[in-house]
Amino acid sequence: MAVSSDRGRDASWRHLPGRSHALDGLLRTAAAARAGSARAVVVRGPAGIGRTALLAALAERLTSTGMTVRHRTARPGAREHQAVRDLFEPFDAGLPAATGAPAAYAVHRALHRRATGLLADGPLALILDDAQACDEASLNGLGFVLRRAASLPLLVILAQRTERPGPGADALSALLAHDGCTALDLGPLDPAATAAVVTRALGRPPAELFLQHCAELSGGSPGLLTRLLTDARAAGIRPDTDGLHRLRAVGEDLLTRSAKARLSAQAGPVRAVARAVAVLGHTDPELLGALSTVTGRRLTAALEALRRAGIVAPAGHPTVIREAVRRAVLAELPAPERETLRARAARLLNDAGRPACEVAAQLVHLKEPAEPWMPGVLRAAAAQAPDRTTARAAMRCLRRALAAGPTGGLRQEIRVELARTSAPLAPATTLAQLRQALAEATRPHDRARIVVEYGLTAVGTRRAPQAVRELGAVLDTLPTEPGTPGHGLRTPVAAALLVTAVNDRTALAAARERARDWPVPRGDSRGERHLLASLSTLAAFDGGPADQAVDLARRALWIESPAPVGPCVLGASIVLALADEVDEAMEAFERCVSDSRARHEPWTHIAALCGQSLTLHGTGDVATAVTTARTAVDLAARAGCPGATMPALALATALLSQGDAEEADALLDSIAGPAVAQGVWEWHQFLYTKGRARRERGDLEGALELWLHCGRSLEAAGISNPVLAPWWLPATTTLVQQGRTRAAAELAERSQEAVRRWGTPRAIGLGLIAAGVVAEGKARLDLLGEAVDALAASPARLERAKAEYQLGCELLAHGATADARRHLRRTVELATGCGYHMLAARARKLLVAAGGRMSRLAVSPVDSLTESERRVAALARRGISNKEIAATLFLSLRTVEAHLTNVYRKLDVRGRADLPPSLDAPYRPRRHAADGPRRSPADTRAPSH
Repeated sequence: MAVSSDRGRDASWRHLPGRSHALDGLLRTAAAARAGSARAVVVRGPAGIGRTALLAALAERLTSTGMTVRHRTARPGAREHQAVRDLFEPFDAGLPAATGAPAAYAVHRALHRRATGLLADGPLALILDDAQACDEASLNGLGFVLRRAASLPLLVILAQRTERPGPGADALSALLAHDGCTALDLGPLDPAATAAVVTRALGRPPAELFLQHCAELSGGSPGLLTRLLTDARAAGIRPDTDGLHRLRAVGEDLLTRSAKARLSAQAGPVRAVARAVAVLGHTDPELLGALSTVTGRRLTAALEALRRAGIVAPAGHPTVIREAVRRAVLAELPAPERETLRARAARLLNDAGRPACEVAAQLVHLKEPAEPWMPGVLRAAAAQAPDRTTARAAMRCLRRALAAGPTGGLRQEIRVELARTSAPLAPATTLAQLRQALAEATRPHDRARIVVEYGLTAVGTRRAPQAVRELGAVLDTLPTEPGTPGHGLRTPVAAALLVTAVNDRTALAAARERARDWPVPRGDSRGERHLLASLSTLAAFDGGPADQAVDLARRALWIESPAPVGPCVLGASIVLALADEVDEAMEAFERCVSDSRARHEPWTHIAALCGQSLTLHGTGDVATAVTTARTAVDLAARAGCPGATMPALALATALLSQGDAEEADALLDSIAGPAVAQGVWEWHQFLYTKGRARRERGDLEGALELWLHCGRSLEAAGISNPVLAPWWLPATTTLVQQGRTRAAAELAERSQEAVRRWGTPRAIGLGLIAAGVVAEGKARLDLLGEAVDALAASPARLERAKAEYQLGCELLAHGATADARRHLRRTVELATGCGYHMLAARARKLLVAAGGRMSRLAVSPVDSLTESERRVAALARRGISNKEIAATLFLSLRTVEAHLTNVYRKLDVRGRADLPPSLDAPYRPRRHAADGPRRSPADTRAPSH
């Protein structure tokens, strides 16, 4: 046995992640050769794909089997037959010093004799790396030896670097025609192999996203991946999600350097084609030839050279050229030449009738789209932007269109288009463009249209008061007499004014005063429905009756009409939820969620999720409320506003009912500031919820201060709705706990008028609880019993559970133990179904102290269903179709499907066939009142309201 190699001492080749299959295949070929059948393999792949490491590993394995291994690397520019001389050295003393074709046959015979002599000692392996650089005569000589030694134990391995042409390329193709010769193409590393390389290089397993970035940046090339990881290790980057941004920067720098080095080695026509591909982003032969002036076979050859160099992806790959490589190729050009190339490309694409977005992709890079046709193409491309990702490109298009210097109405139109496009991504840009468009507009119709956009965009921002003023100024210029030209513009402007003002504490009063004498519209147009939605919100603020606000909200959400968008749907949906019309509210929120997702309106989408969460919490579905609110919080963070107030408020509200006061309090602290203080709903909900958090953490005085502040602020804003932020109920119970019974009684008495005026079962039930808390003796029992009955008729299961608990405690204190146990048991069932585990544990403890048996405390999963879900599920169990259920319960088909999805999840069943029989026997509560001596129960603290 003998081994000879000119490889260095680097042992990195010993690690071959992802190449074990290729190595096993070569070893099987070697086994066939050792058995007496000469074999040859051409191992092909671009630079960095792992050819050299694979050959080194193969040489070591073959040596261990007893083969004589001759391992060399071809030297570019070597003299004729130099490669085979190197392979057979020092056994080439008898080779003739041939340099011409007439002597080739003699050389080939001499090679065969040397090979035969070596094979006499045992199997022989000849391994030649970079064979494409080998002289053609040497490869022809190896082919001769293979043909003459077909029945001898000879193995020939030739490695070819595919992206770099050389003198041996044609001879390698001819060699592959030999019966005993096959090709082995090395592909990119798979994810498992990439993970192994990353782990070995950085010392720990990578996070999934980090691994994906490594694979993307390296393209599966082991060499490029190793260089990337070497640079990452030098930069102190760890393979976790925190290292992603820095890894991408390191990777793009590496790709840039690599691309520049590979491109510099190419001929001029190849570089011209590379620049054309970098500009166009595709390899359409006609356009590529026109832009690069390289055509025909020269173009085909240039593309093949670029693919071999790894600058252009293989044919059929979804990405023709990587963005980092693209930038590197274009960076080699001076700026004026780049500008000229982009302009030529835009003209070619436009003349060829390519899509506007493709033409605009060139125009956005120009300093000024000076030719007359260019702004129109940019606007058309912006109009085609179908999603959030392409909206950024649309914004660039419209900014370039503005840079072209349009005048008059065209400039206004472009500004409005830019505002609409940027609204989901950059509200500040939107408002600035609309203000400029409004300032430039002179015609009443244009001013009305633009100011409506401005107002609706300013909803919930610090610009809302200014937008209300602008809307008011435009409204004052429009004629008031019906039938007068321009009178029809009043409705959309008035609607936008109210939509913008109803949730802004500084703008609400003036807008309310303006709207006091406005006639109520029918709802025949979108503008009228916007106005109806805002009027329903004002009616809810006024405190009722609830039926009036509901009527306005329903007309605003007229189901047969095209759905209004944004704040209009949200406002009307909230009114329905406040009025206990939760099925309609959830259906409206779902419409808003779906529409905003389809239209890529993140803020509307987030607000609708918050409305869903709060409504779900109000019906007692606390777990789903938490999940929905967390989704809203995550979306807000991804949309670039991690401190958004509505998602944090919705999540804090639900977390408090789950007993997580610490996280809820931290969330509320994170949004405290001017943003939350500006909104009507947000500010009062913040004060109310922050008070709940303080009470749960033991700060009764701090909680009471916040609730009383909430009441004073609502009164100052002229809002008398008792359930918008029902601060008065926990304030009453807290005053009683502090022994301030007179103040508690006065507060409870003041709340009754507002409760009766709003008139919903939830409001009446809460009002009865407040009255019961300050009453004594049998009056307290009667009032709490009436509260339980009132809440049983409402969707407020969570509030009903609290009322059941208070009634149970009071009955226990009066000695009515059996009746108390029934109410406490019902508390456990309701609270457990709602996910309010603190109250369930408290009621269970009190129930056991009152002699209740634990065996009777099992809670059916059916109790976790909301009333609406239970009604839908009961009908579904009877075999009624979804369409028939929707018609029976006056719901949309989508709402029925959503309810059933929740039912299956909560009951852990696969479909309607698995629904339990208990759905057909709904629980009917009974109330028991009794007099008796007052006792001291185990725990009679009032639950948090």
